[in-house]
Amino acid sequence: MQPEPLEVEIYDDAEVPGLARVVGLFAKAPDATLLDVLAEAFGATPFSVTEQTQRTFTALTTLPGEAAAKALAEAIEAMEPPPYGVGAFEIEDDSGLWEVGSYFLDQPDAGMLDALGTAHGAKPFAISELPEIDWVAKVRRELAPVEAGRFFVFGSHDADRAADLGSDRVALQIEATVAFGTGHHGTTLGCLRAFDRLFSAGFAPVKVADIGCGTAVLAMAAAAVLPDALVLASDIDQVAVDVARANVAINGLDGRIECMEAAGFAHPRLAEAAPFDLVFANILKGPLIELAPPMAAHLALGGLCILSGLLVVQAEAVTAAYVAAGFDPAGREDIGEWSTLVMRRL
Repeated sequence: MQPEPLEVEIYDDAEVPGLARVVGLFAKAPDATLLDVLAEAFGATPFSVTEQTQRTFTALTTLPGEAAAKALAEAIEAMEPPPYGVGAFEIEDDSGLWEVGSYFLDQPDAGMLDALGTAHGAKPFAISELPEIDWVAKVRRELAPVEAGRFFVFGSHDADRAADLGSDRVALQIEATVAFGTGHHGTTLGCLRAFDRLFSAGFAPVKVADIGCGTAVLAMAAAAVLPDALVLASDIDQVAVDVARANVAINGLDGRIECMEAAGFAHPRLAEAAPFDLVFANILKGPLIELAPPMAAHLALGGLCILSGLLVVQAEAVTAAYVAAGFDPAGREDIGEWSTLVMRRL
């Protein structure tokens, strides 16, 4: 996957016999949606992604032979303080050498590393501290605005560009946060494009729901161009709901969007407001398929739902589930490896 992890480790779960843990170390923030897709595909629990703010040290060496390299890696794993990750990789230059790399959250014992290296026939370790980088600030600076039809999604660092937009454009300020949906991902971009096309064609829903709203960028897009519409946004994660409310306030949409914590449509306010004319659901394949019957129950006849969070190879399965629930395909766009579907309630 991109960005590539620095290290991936698999080890037995000490607390739950029979389970294994998979840990990846990334220098840049990984694609959380792709991680969730992979977890779902392999029957794993959702990934927990955290930012490591501690000091990080690397220790690298080379030595001949796979067996010796793996033996050295195992010896390093038993060190105190323990490494965060250890890996042994063949150097692809026909030299027969292997590289053993390890990552520590505390200063490693250089003497112990040298002793282990000598015992296994390795060259002296090169130990270095990785520079401290505020990755959130760095990512925010490097994120370019996203343009999806009339919608211009930007971070605060591009506020001057947003101020220069014409009156026919809709600017939405979204920062890179722990909630999903800055507009840069192919799924969010696909949903914005789909809605922009529908609105340009005269579609003006009166009731809109954003299920699994994340940052609420889709709900805000609807509220911005539909001043008289009722717009509800829900997410299963309270952190996302808090982020959504903050974004609604930043964009001057207080009182226009109701944000709530809910799993799918399981909230009294959503039940009360139904049926909806438009529903966004930018989640994952499994939850999308499970949502098909409730979607049919909460969407008005002739209403539309915009679905994403699924890979191109998963689009047919999701489409089939919605056709079986009483929907007709009304549009599709593939952006890279991600697909966005538009389905009409029959």
